[in-house]
Amino acid sequence: MPRIEADHGRTRVTSADTSVFAPPAPQPSSADRLEVAIIGAGQAGLSLSAVLQEAGIQHRVLEADTVGASWRRRWDSFQTNTANATMALHGHAYAGDDPEGFMAAPEVIQRLRDYASERSLPIHEGCAVLRVTPKAGGYAIESSRGPIQAAAVVVATGEYGRPRMPRVPFAPGPALAVLHSSNYRNSQQLPDGAVLVIGGGQSGAQIAQDLRASGRNVYWSLAERHSHTRRLRGKDSMTWWDMAGRIHQHVSESAGVLAGEPDALRKARTAEFPLISGKGRAGLGSSISLLAMHREGITLLGRLQGFDADIARFADVRPQLRTAVESTRSEYAYLDSLASGYYATRPEPRTDDARYIPEEVYLHWEPDASPRELDLNAAGIRSVVLATGFVAEWPWLHVDGVLDEHGYPLGEFGVSPQPGLFFIGMHNLQRMSSSFLCNGGRDARDLLPAILRHLGRAGSTGSDPGQGSCRARPGATRNA
Repeated sequence: MPRIEADHGRTRVTSADTSVFAPPAPQPSSADRLEVAIIGAGQAGLSLSAVLQEAGIQHRVLEADTVGASWRRRWDSFQTNTANATMALHGHAYAGDDPEGFMAAPEVIQRLRDYASERSLPIHEGCAVLRVTPKAGGYAIESSRGPIQAAAVVVATGEYGRPRMPRVPFAPGPALAVLHSSNYRNSQQLPDGAVLVIGGGQSGAQIAQDLRASGRNVYWSLAERHSHTRRLRGKDSMTWWDMAGRIHQHVSESAGVLAGEPDALRKARTAEFPLISGKGRAGLGSSISLLAMHREGITLLGRLQGFDADIARFADVRPQLRTAVESTRSEYAYLDSLASGYYATRPEPRTDDARYIPEEVYLHWEPDASPRELDLNAAGIRSVVLATGFVAEWPWLHVDGVLDEHGYPLGEFGVSPQPGLFFIGMHNLQRMSSSFLCNGGRDARDLLPAILRHLGRAGSTGSDPGQGSCRARPGATRNA
């Protein structure tokens, strides 16, 4: 992946780190024929590999780098936004001594590698996929270690393919250092001076906090996201959500889809997760409070509308903040009602969890007007961090009729219209947890019956191939 780096006031592109943690796998034979090839050894690919292994399906996981390598693209102070206790792969639940903590990226990578090793999963590291094309009886795969043939291919590389640039006119001046969040590690990478962070999701919030903690003046252009209470009345909020059945609820079973509302499936698919966790102390998470960030001196700006040389233009932030405050309070009230129902029949522990409540829940806040136009040079801003997300792309996938006009997989919850091609591990592909460490292999198990049917082995596990599959529903045959 190209890396945008500051270089004495200029921007330059270098190649990303391609170091590996283990010796490369043996080169595949030209006669290699697999039932299933899984492309990508992240949490989704590993869980599916374990599911296929248990089902006796001959397969291999092809990983261009090393197991969990995508987690190396995190900043130094990064922590997961789900508690350790919720980390789950197929057949594996967290059993460590810090269930309420939050892992840093190196620990996530190590746990993924340990899982792959303990289960002896058939992974070929350092095996980059160069091209996938249809072939009689399946697919032909050109890899950096030779040709492979497979009856079925599962794309498990996620959607973090290429850094997304702002979707508005964006032409920063040549003296401005521009860095995408995927390449941000710490404030020392950036020239002295203030920093503009563009992008109001989880990464943008945590990077803005990290920069402010380092002593930088920070301007943050938000997206329309509200904050979620990290912890409430003795339990992490993800636990309350799980108990309510929301985290792992299938998108086909969302209220709007079941009610037959127009465009409901697309809305369920594109729903954004709230700002759930900031950087906490001693490995603990914290709630992201927009009001607290404002009080800490971070200048909150509206959505970016244009960027030309040293002038950036923004929407009025006040409507965004008012909507965010209302939504944050609603989410808090929902979690509190879940807790009240739970503790109605059991004793409630005494906690200090009130410190996790975002300030805007209990303090009145009438947001001040923020700059609609910002002269970066006058504000002392010397660098910009783009926390604008990623574009899902698979340039090596040469199969017609599998992606929509936005590059998102067509088909039914990971089952492509093209026979024998599947996708797994993308945001809301099957459920809210589809791309989360807490998915626990649910998507993999749901995908198994469709894979077995394609291989002509639907009855080989003794299960009913019509049950637990990809939840076909009338009118829900296309991913938006």
